[in-house]
Amino acid sequence: MGFGVVSLLNGVFRRMFTSAGLRPGSATVDADDTTIHFWAHPSLLLHQQPSSSSASSSPSPPRPVVVLIHGFGPDPTWQWAAQAGPLSRHFDLVVPTLLFFGASATRAPARSDASQAAALAALLSGAHLPGLGAGRTVHVVGTSYGGLVAYHLARELGHRGGAGGGVRLGKVALCDSDACKGADDDRALAARAGVAEVTDLLVPADTRALRRLIAVCAHRPIKYTPECLLRDMLRKYFGDKREDKIALIKGITTGEGFQLTPLPQEVLIIWGEFDQIFPVEKAHKMKEKLGEKATVKVIPNTGHLPQQEDSKLFNRILLDFLLPPSTATNGSAAAAAAAAK
Repeated sequence: MGFGVVSLLNGVFRRMFTSAGLRPGSATVDADDTTIHFWAHPSLLLHQQPSSSSASSSPSPPRPVVVLIHGFGPDPTWQWAAQAGPLSRHFDLVVPTLLFFGASATRAPARSDASQAAALAALLSGAHLPGLGAGRTVHVVGTSYGGLVAYHLARELGHRGGAGGGVRLGKVALCDSDACKGADDDRALAARAGVAEVTDLLVPADTRALRRLIAVCAHRPIKYTPECLLRDMLRKYFGDKREDKIALIKGITTGEGFQLTPLPQEVLIIWGEFDQIFPVEKAHKMKEKLGEKATVKVIPNTGHLPQQEDSKLFNRILLDFLLPPSTATNGSAAAAAAAAK
């Protein structure tokens, strides 16, 4: 029974991606056999063809690209299903599976958010996405652990300055992602969750621990989840490469001794009002560190997963940020204002 439900949900979320025009792909990006699996729009998987129109007509410019970076948990199709359709109406998407999640893997010894970002930068800056030509604007969006990777990726692409694939870094959105956290924050999270270490929470070893994680992540969690469903989710999405995932948590480079510095790009910080993983006051601390180009939006009545718990408002806020003012969604300005704190 559990196997059937998880497989059904996986099929539903994959169908949401394909309905948004995304197709699966993979690329080996370095000499360490670092292989990243991803979903992307077909325009990014093919070389751009010269326009056959007459010289007097102006070909339409390529659409900007949005990279969606997932956090710990199930596949990125589960985590970004509600965003794939709305965002794909305006942008070409790249949705990578981070290393040690799903089939993405490497022989390199590094286990950190910075090494994850370096692998994604190689994917975006090389010839692995042939349609990602010179001068293409790339916006970066990350949730939870993926937000830490997004911050490092923005710095990495900025340092490359358009080299390699020639992409131009656009805006950056960090969702419920505490890049200011330190050892005290980890101890406080472990105490709130009733575990010895944060790894016991974020990389559950049994269904009891998985129930605890679900309860902490969601502001209004499902009241009852069948044990068979949890067993299958644990086997499919948490048991595989468990030691590598624990190493990733221990290898997070933000925290003690790490200097979170402002980015030259505009930054949107989105947070769930009742996040128990990273309390909402950390959003405002992030804003202080990231400077005047950073903006905070708090989504009411949501926890650590606002993109799932209130996807409609989340999408409006994100689109308002990413789109030029003239193409922002109708009525979203008022919704975004309601989320501002």
